[in-house]
Amino acid sequence: MPELSAAATLDLWQAVEGRDPVGRSLALAAAGGREPDELARLPLGRRDALLLELYAGQALDATADCPQCGERAEFAVDTRELLARAGAAMEPAPVGSVAWRSPDSLDVLAAAAAGDEDAAERVLLERCTGSADLPAEVRAEVARAMAEADPLAEVLVQVPCPACGANFVADVEVAAFVWAELRTRATRLLHEVDVLARAYGWTEAEVLALGDRRRAVYLELAGAGA
Repeated sequence: MPELSAAATLDLWQAVEGRDPVGRSLALAAAGGREPDELARLPLGRRDALLLELYAGQALDATADCPQCGERAEFAVDTRELLARAGAAMEPAPVGSVAWRSPDSLDVLAAAAAGDEDAAERVLLERCTGSADLPAEVRAEVARAMAEADPLAEVLVQVPCPACGANFVADVEVAAFVWAELRTRATRLLHEVDVLARAYGWTEAEVLALGDRRRAVYLELAGAGA
């Protein structure tokens, strides 16, 4: 999937703004040309790998609150490293006599509608194994097997706190991560359109067609003349 142009970024932002998290994730992944119904049945990590391809080769910035002191820590994740994790995905192998499959977006929607966390876990387990009454040790084994088979479904990152120095683990939701990055870029583009439209009388399409480098130069010129 090629990097989104400025115009495509704004179109995609407008199309997915206001959707629920799962619907937004599917719409973002569909930017590569695949059908949302097909994407909804992909394991979560494979779906999120398609999201990351929007920003392949870039570092995505994020923040997390330190559980020790509450300070907000900034960190970045390299999309290439995350995509390498996706390449290590495996086909599901039975845990003892229990066959299972990796959760997909439809499973997450069904679990979210179940109510509390325990009910959501039961729904997810039943949909992915066919049984909601597995012993606790078997559930734990199945959960481990799911994480190993779909390593991008749960991304844990070690983060140092800049205030107290503690190291803590941040759970990175890839879809939310990509959406935040897209929204930030879209907001910046809208600001640039506003500045250059006021300075030169250009339309939105004309500003976006300039390309990042030329747009940046015109922004500098507009600021110098203000």
